[in-house]
Amino acid sequence: MAPVQIGADGQLVPAGGPTTAPQPPPPGAPATRLSLLIEFLLQRTYHEIILLAELLPRKTDMERKIEIVQFASRTRQLFVRLLALVKWASNAGKVEKCAMISSFLDQQAFLFVDTADRLASLARDALVHARLPSFAIPFAIDVLTTGSYPRLPTCIRDKIIPPDPITKVEKQTTLTQLNQILRHRLVTTDLPPQLANLTVANGRVKFRVEGEFEATLTVMGDDPDIPWRLLKLEILVEDKETGDGKTLVHGLQVNYIHELVQSRLFADDKPLQDMYNCLHSFCLSLQLEVLHSQTLMLIRERWGDLVQVERYVPAKYLILSVWNQQILGRKTGTASVHKVHIKIDESDGSKPLQISHEPPLPACDSKLMERAMKIDHLSVEKLLIDSVHARSHQKLQELKAILKGNNPSDNSFIETALPTLIIPILEPCGRSECLHIFVDLHSGMFQPMLYGLDQTMLDDIEKAINDDMKRILTWLQQLKFWLGEQRCRQSVKHLPTLCSDTLHLSNAASHPAGSLSKHKLFIKMTRLPQYYIVVEMFDVSGCPTELQYKYYFLSVSPEESGEDGLPCALLLQQFKPNLEELAQDLSASRGLRPGTKRKLSGETGALEPKKPKRSGEMCAFNKELAHLVAMCDTNMPLIGLRCELTNMEIPHQGVQVEGDGCSHAIRVLKVPPSKGVCEETRKALDRSLLDCTFRLQGRNNRTWVAELVFSNCPLTSTSIKEQTSTRHVYLTYENPLSEPVGGRKVVEMFLNDWNSISQLYECVLDFSRCLSEMPSYLSLFSEIRLYNYRKLVLCYGNTKGSSFVTSLMSVLHQVTIQWNSSTHRFHLSLGTVGPNSGCSNCHNIILHQLQEMFNKTPNVVQLLQVLFDTQGPLNAINKLPTVPMLGLTQRTNTAYQCFSILPQSPTHIRLAFRNMYCIDIYCRSRGVVAIRDGAYSLFDNTKIVEGFYPAPGLKTFLNMFVDSNQDARRRSVNEDDNPPSPGVDMDSLMGHIQPQQPIKGQGGGVYPPLMSPPNAYHSNVTPSPSMIPTQSPGALDPSSPYAMVSPSQRVGNWPGSPQVSGPSPGTRIPGMSPGNPSLHSPIPDPHSPRAATSSQAMPSSMPPPRKLPQRSWAASIPTILTHSALHMLLLPSPTPCQVPGLAAGSYLCSPLERFLGSVIMRRHLQRIIQLEPALNIVNSNEPGVIMFKTEVLKCRVALNPKSYQALQLKVTPENAGPWSQEELQILEKFFETRVAGPPFKYNTLNAFTKLLGAPINILRDCVRIMKLELFPDQGSQLKWNVQFCLTIPPSAPPIAPPGTIAVVLKSKMLFFLQLTQRVPVPQESISIIVPIVYDMATGVTQQADIPRQQSSSGAAALMVSTILRRFNEHHPARAGECTIFGAVHELMANLTLTPTGRP
Repeated sequence: MAPVQIGADGQLVPAGGPTTAPQPPPPGAPATRLSLLIEFLLQRTYHEIILLAELLPRKTDMERKIEIVQFASRTRQLFVRLLALVKWASNAGKVEKCAMISSFLDQQAFLFVDTADRLASLARDALVHARLPSFAIPFAIDVLTTGSYPRLPTCIRDKIIPPDPITKVEKQTTLTQLNQILRHRLVTTDLPPQLANLTVANGRVKFRVEGEFEATLTVMGDDPDIPWRLLKLEILVEDKETGDGKTLVHGLQVNYIHELVQSRLFADDKPLQDMYNCLHSFCLSLQLEVLHSQTLMLIRERWGDLVQVERYVPAKYLILSVWNQQILGRKTGTASVHKVHIKIDESDGSKPLQISHEPPLPACDSKLMERAMKIDHLSVEKLLIDSVHARSHQKLQELKAILKGNNPSDNSFIETALPTLIIPILEPCGRSECLHIFVDLHSGMFQPMLYGLDQTMLDDIEKAINDDMKRILTWLQQLKFWLGEQRCRQSVKHLPTLCSDTLHLSNAASHPAGSLSKHKLFIKMTRLPQYYIVVEMFDVSGCPTELQYKYYFLSVSPEESGEDGLPCALLLQQFKPNLEELAQDLSASRGLRPGTKRKLSGETGALEPKKPKRSGEMCAFNKELAHLVAMCDTNMPLIGLRCELTNMEIPHQGVQVEGDGCSHAIRVLKVPPSKGVCEETRKALDRSLLDCTFRLQGRNNRTWVAELVFSNCPLTSTSIKEQTSTRHVYLTYENPLSEPVGGRKVVEMFLNDWNSISQLYECVLDFSRCLSEMPSYLSLFSEIRLYNYRKLVLCYGNTKGSSFVTSLMSVLHQVTIQWNSSTHRFHLSLGTVGPNSGCSNCHNIILHQLQEMFNKTPNVVQLLQVLFDTQGPLNAINKLPTVPMLGLTQRTNTAYQCFSILPQSPTHIRLAFRNMYCIDIYCRSRGVVAIRDGAYSLFDNTKIVEGFYPAPGLKTFLNMFVDSNQDARRRSVNEDDNPPSPGVDMDSLMGHIQPQQPIKGQGGGVYPPLMSPPNAYHSNVTPSPSMIPTQSPGALDPSSPYAMVSPSQRVGNWPGSPQVSGPSPGTRIPGMSPGNPSLHSPIPDPHSPRAATSSQAMPSSMPPPRKLPQRSWAASIPTILTHSALHMLLLPSPTPCQVPGLAAGSYLCSPLERFLGSVIMRRHLQRIIQLEPALNIVNSNEPGVIMFKTEVLKCRVALNPKSYQALQLKVTPENAGPWSQEELQILEKFFETRVAGPPFKYNTLNAFTKLLGAPINILRDCVRIMKLELFPDQGSQLKWNVQFCLTIPPSAPPIAPPGTIAVVLKSKMLFFLQLTQRVPVPQESISIIVPIVYDMATGVTQQADIPRQQSSSGAAALMVSTILRRFNEHHPARAGECTIFGAVHELMANLTLTPTGRP
């Protein structure tokens, strides 16, 4: 068994340490791997199966069965044994561990026995005569007394204790002596000159040969016969390109060379010479090998076939070939091959590598020759570049000699840094314009380069000069013309031009333009597409690097003519060589006119003298051409405008020079008169016009400015700029890109502006004549802010003319009047000025009507009168709410506009309230307005406008705002409520009146709309004599500048009813006639700015028309109100006759809205009473009063007789019951403040009526809750304030859409309460919505089970449910008793929530 030992972890491991490899079995115990055994068994089984398959078919059936059974039994026994072996192998670790223990114990027993045998042999044989020495008493005394052992034997001390080292002084002295010995040996030894670079220091001598090796030697004594000893050897040969910083000689090779050199130092007579020869020979061979490897890498990576290795013999030579033209494929046949030889000098081995060239390098440049003959850098690429650099310089010198022979004054030169020949093409020539010819260092081929030249042409030049260098002369001539053309292009690049080499003309064969030389350039004026500048170029004899230019002016037909659609050349005129003569030429030729408008001082037609090698780019600028193009571009538009003015027969003075000749202008002598302007206005405008001048402005020459100078302005404005005696008006026109500059379009735009000036001037003249007769109040009301002949700006306002301090804090309105030439109408625009001008102009409502009126009668005084009369009413009307609101009707998701403002004329404003009621407001002079019910037709007060309802009691309500001083002749209310019939017998009229019965169940809205049929008016209807004295709303004050026809002045079939106010809007606005039934419908004018927001969808099915009782005609008669009364009527204010503490919400509305809202609520109540089974209507003889009753209460609803701005409820018990007077008053107050008040919602009223129909015990508990809401201070011990929610609030649990009725009465009652926590003022209060269900059968009050989101409201709902459950447990309901108030009181007293909403 193998030896074992105890490991570090206490386990037994084989001797020699633990190992993962299986231990070989001990000798004599054969072992087999388990995998091999399994493989043998499988192969044997497979072999037997194959034999059975071959042998069994030959045997009988019984024999086959016997063989198969035997095979199965035999195979089964084998695999059972294998299974047992595998199971044993799984526990073999334990057996192995036991075997290792047994082996370890056997080994220990063997060691014990062997130790005993050895000790016995030692005692019997070796120690028979052995004796112990005497006791070492002196040593013991030394150790015990001194603590040291001085008697240690010397042999032990010399072997254990090292000797003391020498000191630094001794070491330095030794090295100094050794240096002296080395210097003596060097002086007395034959030293090669290549080893002259030596250093003696620290007892060593260091020989360094740059680029080869460095050797460090010393001697071991001062005897001259002692040989040199080589201490260190370093090879300095390195390859910086391919070596990657690694050493080229392996360490073993260095050691071998070290031993070889050391052996030579021992044996040779001239050791140092022999050492140098050995190392130098090795380094040269290594350098040659490095250059060969660099060449191979150069061929592989960069140069390819451009360099080839002709032959390489290690340690002898290396031959390279470059510029092999046959390989490059440039030439055929024999050609010279340039070779570079790198070899070791065999005659003198001490020399470095020798370089030679074939053919030899020319003696062109000593520096280039010197670089090409050395290889100190040990870089074959640098050597090749230096070689081809020298040869490139030679090729360029040959090319320069050809140029010099053709042109003795040639200024080309060669740059040696990069072999380049720089050839000036056109003198004077900038550096970027020169032809650069390079020599490719790899191939030796010429490569030309010229900035801007096409690559194809460069390739042709390269091929030509490489084939024959003399061909460069032909190409230089072509490049000269090309460069001259490029200079012309660059000179006009910043100008609006297009350059082309060719111009296809339809008459090129017959016109001189077709006979120009081939070297020419056509420059098209982009702003003047029918004009061209042609540049023609010629050679200068005797000067191969100069050109001569000729300039022509070419005009072509603007229209495409001919079958091929090409332009036709008209005029070709050459510019004179001297530009000074050109500037002074006054020829009448059209082609020469641009030259007469501008001078070029100090510039002649002579060419500039040649300046060799001029640097910079200014030499490429053609000043003459740029001047000609700029001059034509500037002056030709003026000539075009002059021609257009002539064609349109507008007299002018032609093109004039202004401002020292730096600008040009065209002065018009007389502007054509405008159409539609009277002769007097034309003459006045012509007299005031002093000057009219056209000028070009801006760099693009497309902006025209027409300056008009006027005098004797008819109006004096407050603008500081308009206080001079003359007025300058500047009209700017942008010339369209599609039109030629100075074309007909500019003149047409000017004439349109002149027409605008004339139309406005006529209006201003009339206004100036009326200024002296204008009323003083209009002078204080308005001022002329600006009149610049193009627009008139008037400022107006009630604060106009007040103190300066007041005017700073106020806002002035302004109106701008100007003529629109595209629509041929006056255009009005409104705005505000002042420090607080953020608000809009109140007249924006009637802007369209004002504009129509002014275009019909362009009278500024009339416009100011209208603005004066309408400013106050429109300021009040602008305060009305026009934002659509939700939840006003049963359709909670439908938005209805509160007020729709529908202007009918500048002085007639129609207000539609929730698309149900209509109010007509007529603005009159002297600060009054006339108001009537717009539901009545203007032409027959027995007819109702389609879609509107009369507002009952409107006349009485309006009379509350009438000022007695303003309406002394006003009739009494009773007389107005019963007016006589206008010219019709009362009995006959009553026969046609049919009372309208209430309609229920029809769709299309809550109530069926009322409408009147478009019946024809009776021609026999005449005004009643009693109604003639009454002033109609349209009949204005005699002092008003705009008089309107009164009803008594109308003739024909016009209905003469007294309520018709002047001419209908159809007489003021085109397209609107009095007979049109849609005139008085709520559909606004499509041009009105409020038309989009005022219309609502109307039901398509309308009930039949109906007649109205006579007493409802009262509101059709206008009521006269002052502007202050109108402000009181339309501006938001608190509800009168109401206790401030009882006001609900923060919705502040105007008295008119409260009145109309109350009327709507009264109308809603009639509808609700008919639908609710618990409410019964009670007939009443009082007008405007609704009476109904429930099982226990009798109710009377009517408008407040003092203000007509609120509905009041009077409740009386049906029979003597448990009702107290306080409960009835609370019910009445709750109805007035919480139900019938703003914002006047249908569902709120419906929910309240459902409460009135509830059983008496439930109703009384609800009244007690209402008391807590109306008087929260009475429950001082409560923690919460309560609010009875008649509609579902937005924050309620999602049981129904917000705004739905929140009271449900069936077998159970569902209602909602809003609880608000009472907290100190600085803290934010908490509000929760509590849905409560009361079971009438059991008398249990609990919270409605509505799914809620997981939030703070869910925690509050859980707390509410807990309190109500506890209340029901402690206060069980008794028969006939309601627990609603008790449960709510318990909730208000005991519910406690944290500020975060959690209990």
